[in-house]
Amino acid sequence: MREGSPIGPVRRALKNTCPNCGEGSLFSSWLRMAPSCSSCNFDFSELDAGDGPASFLVLIYGALIVPLAFLLEVLASPPLWLQALLWGVVMLIATMKSLRPLKALIIGWQFRIHDPDKKYF
Repeated sequence: MREGSPIGPVRRALKNTCPNCGEGSLFSSWLRMAPSCSSCNFDFSELDAGDGPASFLVLIYGALIVPLAFLLEVLASPPLWLQALLWGVVMLIATMKSLRPLKALIIGWQFRIHDPDKKYF
């Protein structure tokens, strides 16, 4: 099932499947990685995205939302509690929607870099 393309493991991880075989599930719950692949028994313990995806998203969404909050303040001057509620909900939804794909992307890149069979170099 392995592809010869260097993008293979990244594409498989983005589909939330094992970057090694593309069959088993990469996650056991929303953000928790499975201990190993249910199909090929590849051990996922060496592949860990850590806090990287959350840190990237906070920086990216912060850079997008802060100017929007300033713009809304200048144009409409809503109460502070409304600003906090609005941008807090926007940040939470945007982060939760993109955290799992970004984590899968980083895991796919890690697999590609540390490929045990050296097929993707």
